[in-house]
Amino acid sequence: MTAITFIAGLAALIGGAELFLRGVDHFGVKWRVSPLIMGLTVVAFATGAPELAISLQAAIAGNADLVLGNIVGSNIANILLILGISAIIKPLAVKLRVVQIDVPIVIAASVLLYVIAFDGELTTLDGVWLLLGLVAYSVFTFFQIKKERDNQPEETDFEAEQRKLSTGWVFYVKNIGYLIVGMGLIIQGSDWMVKSAVEIATILGLSELVIGLTIVSIGTSLPEVATSIATIRKGNTDMAVANVMGSNLYNILLTLGLTVVIAPNILTVSPAAIALDLPFMVAVSIMCIPIFIAGFDITKLDGAILLFYYGSYLTYLVLDAVGSSFEQTMEMIMLYGVIPATLIYVFRRVVAHRKQLKKVINI
Repeated sequence: MTAITFIAGLAALIGGAELFLRGVDHFGVKWRVSPLIMGLTVVAFATGAPELAISLQAAIAGNADLVLGNIVGSNIANILLILGISAIIKPLAVKLRVVQIDVPIVIAASVLLYVIAFDGELTTLDGVWLLLGLVAYSVFTFFQIKKERDNQPEETDFEAEQRKLSTGWVFYVKNIGYLIVGMGLIIQGSDWMVKSAVEIATILGLSELVIGLTIVSIGTSLPEVATSIATIRKGNTDMAVANVMGSNLYNILLTLGLTVVIAPNILTVSPAAIALDLPFMVAVSIMCIPIFIAGFDITKLDGAILLFYYGSYLTYLVLDAVGSSFEQTMEMIMLYGVIPATLIYVFRRVVAHRKQLKKVINI
């Protein structure tokens, strides 16, 4: 029965992503907003709905470790797993705006979360600060959209696409229907997949934090996986990158901020999260900059490296949970072998694309 639920959830996710993106594409054309901005805002906000729903439920139930594990694990999965899978399917284009603006903002938000969580608890005031950060980002994005629309020439590709769309109330009924039905399927599919996976993890005796960092975070990231693959199929590879960056930002500022404010009690942060998971999330976010500016694309090899790191991270969590003696050996291999080799590879790619680096520096 659990396997059937998992498969049904996967089918709902794929179908929902197709419908939702169809509606997003049509509204983007109607409003003359680029796929990049749509990915950073509407798509990122919508695909973050499962994280928000699960975090609120967990906070109300008093499962603090599950809240933080879900958000931190989801952000790590978004970069390493989703970008990894997406890049292997097709190399991803990275826009200059993402490197100059969005990645630094995601890094700043990640560092802010680490700082406010370092004392071992997340208070209502911490949540307010995160929500204020969301307001500031929303205002900034609003002016970016306005600037983008004002700078468009009179005759654009949008106008040609607009002529293919339905007009009047038919357009809104049809495409709002796509959005509602699509997101409903995405959320329901995620719920089915997460519940079936949690049942298995619980039977195996994994801790609440580990479940949040692995099973639940992967499950709640499935909408991002589905939408990213769907955007790649449509040729908007830059939108897949924007979706991940926007989703990570909304996870921290909106999902965690709102959850902490609404939670009946102060959320405690486990020492394990402070020592490993939060710093790793920050490191993964910082790692995006050199990878992104090396040619302004994410190659298939880059994708394979990202997936390798995600697999290593999950393996380490499981080894730590079961108390395996191989944990220390794995630490040595990663610290003195894999990580230095990765740094050399990234450095060589950046050096090979010095012109792009100068373009980023000369903002």
